[in-house]
Amino acid sequence: MGRKDSVQFIEKCYSLYEHKMYRVAFSILNDQYAAEDAVQDAFLKLMKSNKVFDDAESDDCQRYVFTVIKSAAISTYRKRRRDSNLIPLSDLEGILESNTNEQDGKEASYLKDILDKLPSKYKDVIQCLVIDDLSVRETSSRLNISESCVRKRFERAKKKLKGHVQLSDI
Repeated sequence: MGRKDSVQFIEKCYSLYEHKMYRVAFSILNDQYAAEDAVQDAFLKLMKSNKVFDDAESDDCQRYVFTVIKSAAISTYRKRRRDSNLIPLSDLEGILESNTNEQDGKEASYLKDILDKLPSKYKDVIQCLVIDDLSVRETSSRLNISESCVRKRFERAKKKLKGHVQLSDI
């Protein structure tokens, strides 16, 4: 299949399957923009793939297209889920910034007391991610642990911090 034939084939697939692919992606992601991105990613994968079909309307082609869109949507879903667990630091950053920017020594010492109650493995992750503003990868390298371990420790540290803050009624 030549380049011109390949472009025509992708255009034909786009006209045939774009709306159906969007619906599949939307059913997985429940987000209009993420579904559109997944469809775009799927078409990029289709263009890069070496799969050749005689007819864009064939059952084999249709199955392949829907396998690619499902894969792209699931990848997007997993990435979004991982990212959402990862860096909604906003709650914690807000506490840290408000306490470190204020000159009130009482609140700063309160924050230090709460952080001191954390096990060192959680405190180290908080130090790297929030205070030193390192990425997960940099934190992983500094602490010699995996990136998934950094994310899990950070998640657990946030839960523990929220528990301490709720117990002391701040």
